[in-house]
Amino acid sequence: MQPFVRIDPEGDLAAMIERVYETRLEVSGGWGYDPHSATRIHALPVSKPQLQFNLAHMRTYLEMNITRTPQERYGGIDLQEVSRTLKGTLEEVNYRVSGIPEALYNAFIDEYKAGYGRDDFDIGEHFARRNDATLVRTVGYWFDLSALA
Repeated sequence: MQPFVRIDPEGDLAAMIERVYETRLEVSGGWGYDPHSATRIHALPVSKPQLQFNLAHMRTYLEMNITRTPQERYGGIDLQEVSRTLKGTLEEVNYRVSGIPEALYNAFIDEYKAGYGRDDFDIGEHFARRNDATLVRTVGYWFDLSALA
């Protein structure tokens, strides 16, 4: 597995999000790897936690799938909020991120579809193997909330 690298928004985060995800968000700054690259939120089209989750999911999908070669991509990517800490106008949100190498993930999905409902399909063993194949990491994402005040 190749290490995950920081994603550079190449100057305009909102333009990158619109180009890659066809979504317009009023944000600026970076992808929130640290306080210096915090994502500044200018408007809330949804609740703040939902927008933060969406942005974290976008960054994670870029890191684990879009920017990787087909052989290095992850599928079944999932994020779960672990904690959040407000530090002045900056908020750090930590997420538990998981994913399975994409080819293996697709094989698990096919196996599940073929076996579900059959007497000889051991669903417990299937999900144990999926769990063993899952990469889990905890990542922080920094948000600048000063434009919302």
